[in-house]
Amino acid sequence: MTDAIISALEGVPAWMRVILLSAIPITEYQLSIPFGIHEYQLPPALVFVLAVVGATLIFFPVYLGLELAHELIEKYFPSLLRPLDMAIARAEFKLKDRYAKYGALALFMFLVIPFPLTGVWTASFAAVALKIPFKQAALGILLGMLGGATFVLILTLAGGAVL
Repeated sequence: MTDAIISALEGVPAWMRVILLSAIPITEYQLSIPFGIHEYQLPPALVFVLAVVGATLIFFPVYLGLELAHELIEKYFPSLLRPLDMAIARAEFKLKDRYAKYGALALFMFLVIPFPLTGVWTASFAAVALKIPFKQAALGILLGMLGGATFVLILTLAGGAVL
């Protein structure tokens, strides 16, 4: 799947590929930083900034868009509302006891150590499911993403790692 995404970006300027890879849920900054440095031969500082911009751009529409999507579904497709509400309730049930009491700190910790599926997309969905207020969610996610991107950058520069 990752190969298909990367090949679909052929012809796009390298700096824009880093932003786009950072904004896609499967790749995010965990892949865009190593690719930006090793494959696209961009300066590490530029790659870091572009990756952070791409990942940051996603938080706002995901966090704010889920509420809007819920309202639109409720208005125009009420029959789809029950499955959506059940999915959100299931996510809230699974996460609430372990993470809700920690709020922004849980989101930060979730992102600062970059494992697969622990990116801005997942953290934003978790913030909505846990009903973490916007300011707390933004702070935890953005600081965690900065920490995680720094960690990926260090690994990439130190060992040529591709996560």
